Amino acid sequence: MPLPKIAAVATATPPHRFTQAQLLALAGYRDEERRGFFRRSDIEGRHLWIDPASFRPDESVDELNDRFRAGALALSESAARRALAGAGWDAADVDFVATTTCTGRLTPSLDAHLIGRLGCRADVQRVHVGDTGCASAMVALQQASSYVAAFPGRRALVVAVEICSAAYFLDNRLESAVAHAIFADGAGALAVTTDDVGPSIVAHRTLFRPEHLGAMGFEYPGGRLRVILSKDVRRIGASMMGEMAAILMSTQGLKREDIRYWVLHSAGRRVIDRARMLLDLSEEQVGHSRSVLRRYGNMSSATILFVLDETLRDEVPVPGDWGVMIALGPGFAAEGALLRW
Repeated sequence: MPLPKIAAVATATPPHRFTQAQLLALAGYRDEERRGFFRRSDIEGRHLWIDPASFRPDESVDELNDRFRAGALALSESAARRALAGAGWDAADVDFVATTTCTGRLTPSLDAHLIGRLGCRADVQRVHVGDTGCASAMVALQQASSYVAAFPGRRALVVAVEICSAAYFLDNRLESAVAHAIFADGAGALAVTTDDVGPSIVAHRTLFRPEHLGAMGFEYPGGRLRVILSKDVRRIGASMMGEMAAILMSTQGLKREDIRYWVLHSAGRRVIDRARMLLDLSEEQVGHSRSVLRRYGNMSSATILFVLDETLRDEVPVPGDWGVMIALGPGFAAEGALLRW
């Protein structure tokens, strides 16, 4: 049976980019502890779907929802069109659309809006993956991969978009300040099929640790999204990356030395540090994860697609090279894929 292949990857970001110093000023934190979260993040700047001239930290639920809707629709369409162009496809060529987001909600769902904006066929099949957090692009990719594996020759489009700035919540919790110091807005898209060049998706795996269900996610006081982000995430996440890597490698009897490319979720500085140590990787091997964090911050589900995009643009894989791709999300879950060129 032919394997699914990633024919193209593309990304999109909002027009406004902010330095950490600018975002700290917008957030309005005055105490040294919260200001330190911004300074020690290893993030130089982030893109947010906000106008710095009109931003207020006390925006209403309706204003935040309007921001999510405008940003999610614009960025998802932009990333999708770039992925289609990269694969040499027209929107009418797409047989299956998988979308995902966790920072807002639309009804009709994001996939329906995107199908209309792109001009896909009336009989295109679709699925929307919601509320699975930073790992959800991998969940959507798994759905698309299963589809094209079941129907060789058909074409799937995967789109992940997050407007994390729509989850801004001004309160006294330290975890809210940490979230405001690292999360950002962006979108990523993949073109997936069996009949193309690009890395093959050899295996998908999921790993759950429900004992950590409360470590990360959202709650909705007064209808506003508020991030739940335990300090234990840095330990749990890194450990689960190590477990997932071992699971993926075992599917083909591989060792760490056999993996040339490590496409790891840019969750945060300390998660990358711990994952590098646990997996015994060099700084070069986590370089793309650090680069995406430094230049874009953590864009939740879209982030892993930015890391993949940078890897494919900057590296020169040869046939037979292996790659491991892992994202983390609430649940607590690790979602992984084993790639081969």
